[in-house]
Amino acid sequence: MRVFVRALVALLVAVLAAASPAIAQPEPAELTIIGPFGVGTPEGDALEAELAAFTTENRVQVVYEEYFGVDDLIDRVTGPDPPDLVISPQPGTLQALAPELVDLGDYVSRMLLRRDFGNYMVDIVTVDGAVLGVPIKADLKSLVWYRPSSFEANGYAIPQTFAELVALSDQMVANGDTPWCNYIESGFATGWMGTDWVEELLLGAEGPVVYDQWVDHDILFADPRVESAFQRFQQMIDTAGYVFDRANMLNFSFFFNAVPLGEQDCLMHKQASFFAAAIQNFGFDLDDFSTFEFPAVDPAYSDAAVGGSFYLAAVTDSNEVGQLVRFLAGSRFGREALAASGTGWVLPNARFDTRRYTDDLTRSHAETVRAAVVAGQFRFDASDLMPPEVGAGTFWFGIVDLVSGAKTIPQVLADIDASWPT
Repeated sequence: MRVFVRALVALLVAVLAAASPAIAQPEPAELTIIGPFGVGTPEGDALEAELAAFTTENRVQVVYEEYFGVDDLIDRVTGPDPPDLVISPQPGTLQALAPELVDLGDYVSRMLLRRDFGNYMVDIVTVDGAVLGVPIKADLKSLVWYRPSSFEANGYAIPQTFAELVALSDQMVANGDTPWCNYIESGFATGWMGTDWVEELLLGAEGPVVYDQWVDHDILFADPRVESAFQRFQQMIDTAGYVFDRANMLNFSFFFNAVPLGEQDCLMHKQASFFAAAIQNFGFDLDDFSTFEFPAVDPAYSDAAVGGSFYLAAVTDSNEVGQLVRFLAGSRFGREALAASGTGWVLPNARFDTRRYTDDLTRSHAETVRAAVVAGQFRFDASDLMPPEVGAGTFWFGIVDLVSGAKTIPQVLADIDASWPT
C-alpha cells in the first residue's frame, strides 16, 4: 500500500510538472558605473576584470562606461538618465554633487570605513554626516621617477631636501645632461601636472596645517606662502637647461614622458605611482626604473606625502548597488586583476594583502601610502579637493597660462582667487 501511495504521488508530481510552465528566473539586475579610465586601456581592462569577478558571484550585471571630464560627469549625474555609480578622482566634485548622491554609510559601517581607509580619507568626502564616497584606488604623487643606472653611471646622489634637488639639477646641466622630463598635456585636464608641483612645494615648505587652510581658501592663492610655491615651480621649469624640449611642454601628453626618460634624454620625472603604466605601455622594462620621494623644502615636513584617490560614489539606491559598493570597498577588490596589472594601481584598503602585487615597486608605493595614512600625514591632491570651477578650472588654466608665458604668477593667483565660489 505504501509503495502504491508513493507511486501515485510521484505520478501526480510528474503530471503537474509537465502541465505547468517552467517558472521563469528573474533577469539579473543591471548596474551602470561610469569612470575616467579608458575602455581598452590597461587600467580599464583590469577594472572590468574585477567587475566581471563580482558579476560571476552575484546576479548583477555591471556595465562600465567612460566619461570625459568633470563637466561630462556632472551632466550625466544630474541628467535624466543618471548612472547607478560613479568613480571620481575629485572629492570637491562629489561634495558639489552631494544632493544627488547616496550616503554610503547606509551600505558599509562608518567604523569599518575609518578602520580600512583612515579618518582623513573618509572626512574629505563626508558632507553633513553623509559619506559620499569610498576610495578604490590611491596614487602616491610625492615621487620622482629615474633610472638607477643613469644615476650610478654619473655619480648622482638621491637628494634629501629641495635645495639638494636644485643642486642636483644644476650638476646635471653642468655635466651636459637634462634633468627633467616634463610634458604636461592632458586634453581637457591640461594643467594638473603643474598643480601637483605647486601642492608638493607648498606642503613640503609649510606643512599640513597651512596646506589644509589653503584647500579651504582660508589662505588665499595670493598669500606669500602660496606664491613662493608657484615661484619654485617656475624655477624648476624655466631655469635654462632644466626641462627637455621645454618649447613643447604643453604639446605632448604627460604619458609620453616615459619615452625621453626611458631613452635617457632627461633623467628625472615627477609623477605619481600610476606612471608605471606609461613606462610599460611604451615597451620599457619597469625593473629598469625606480623612484625616490620628492624632497621637502623644509626637512621638518619630510614625512608628509601628497597623493590622490579615485572615489566610488552611488547615485541610485538599491540592494544591488549596496552589494557592489561593499565589494569595491572591501579587501577582496583588486586581487583578481588589478594587483597583477602592472599599472601601478594602489589598493587603499588597509586590509588588502600587499603580497598580491606582482611588482616590488607598486608594493613599495602601497606600503608608503598605507604608512602615511595610518600616521595621519597623507594629504590629498589639493586641486581635487577644491570646488570644481577652481580645482579643475582656474587652477589648471592658471598653470597653462604660466607655462605658456601668457600671464605672470601674480596675475594667475588673482584670477584663481577671483573665481572661488562665494
